[in-house]
Amino acid sequence: MTTKPTLTLSASATATDVPRPTPTGPVPPTTVAPTPATSPPRTPPPTVGSTPSTTTVWYTSAVAQAAARRMAAAGRVGDPVCSMAALGNPDPRLVPQVSRIGIGTSQGYWCLIW
Repeated sequence: MTTKPTLTLSASATATDVPRPTPTGPVPPTTVAPTPATSPPRTPPPTVGSTPSTTTVWYTSAVAQAAARRMAAAGRVGDPVCSMAALGNPDPRLVPQVSRIGIGTSQGYWCLIW
């Protein structure tokens, strides 16, 4: 059997006192309804080419072309002048949003300079 708490008010109060209830008996536990977790809106994946405020210009770079040729001749990915080098198509999600990107390719090797 559940008993409800009763409240008793003080009978001797002055004009400046505020009656305060005094609980008697067991106090029932309080439960707080859980609030649903909200996740932030998903950020769209990065895209190459344009954002609302900037457009990337892709151009053939003689320096990037020479680096791609060196990589192809060596059979290795990587050259000091390349901001990004790849064998096969570079992943556009790894390319930053910049105003200009110079590209060069040779035998499947890519060099991107930004």
